[in-house]
Amino acid sequence: PPSVSVWAAAMGSTPAEVEHEMNAMRNLQKEMQRVNTQRQQALAQVGENEMVVKELDYLEEDAKVYKLIGPILVAQDLVEVKANVSKRIEFIKGDVGRVDKHIKDLERKLEEQRQKVMKMQQQAADKA
Repeated sequence: PPSVSVWAAAMGSTPAEVEHEMNAMRNLQKEMQRVNTQRQQALAQVGENEMVVKELDYLEEDAKVYKLIGPILVAQDLVEVKANVSKRIEFIKGDVGRVDKHIKDLERKLEEQRQKVMKMQQQAADKA
């Protein structure tokens, strides 16, 4: 592929301008990877919490449930624990929804940036 300076010269842009656009695309790609990792972690948390709810459903209503707080086990009410875990699941799912919107926005921005860079490359190739 032509160097940045060849593209810049062919397009009438400075090498710094072309390099800036390519860096912007790389930064968007890095952000996309980071956000996708965040989404995967949130989905794993949802799965773990859903398993907890299933396990709690096996218990009798009067079963003793304990929560580890630091080095201490503290007795908890089963109904309260189920409610807390369900709220946590809904909260995490809300986070997943927000992350999904962010991913869609990043995909759009990344595609726009790709098109911009491809246009610069095509103009450079046409003038070369």
